[in-house]
Amino acid sequence: MVLLLLTPAAPASEVPASEVKPAAVEGTFRGEVVAPPRSERSDGWLYLRGGDGNVRRVAVMRAAIVYDAAVPKDEQNRTPARRALVPGTEVRVTALVDAQSGEWTASRVEVIAHHAAKFEDDYPDGDSDEPPATLRQASLLNRRTV
Repeated sequence: MVLLLLTPAAPASEVPASEVKPAAVEGTFRGEVVAPPRSERSDGWLYLRGGDGNVRRVAVMRAAIVYDAAVPKDEQNRTPARRALVPGTEVRVTALVDAQSGEWTASRVEVIAHHAAKFEDDYPDGDSDEPPATLRQASLLNRRTV
């Protein structure tokens, strides 16, 4: 569903199409945290690989980051949820997507499960310390490792 915001200056029938602004749309999705591409700034951003293998970037600067109720209490007490967002962690994200830029901004991130070690090597040859150079390269790499 797309909502349209109209300016109050003129009746809706007189508003030019160029002034109609689509609103952001909220969605919920799951994914596995992956390492950010080396060319991308990762401060405040989370990179997620979805079930289809595509990588999605989500802004988490203002998001509430919590554990899902199914995560054992001893694990929740051991590590704050924000610090659990390392490669291999499965999360559920509630976010708004900007209709013009396509960028996702999370309002809530739930840590569902922790499947990987903190320093799991997520790169193609297994010996490289270099992350992928671009978001597209990361997406292609992650498709090959699924």
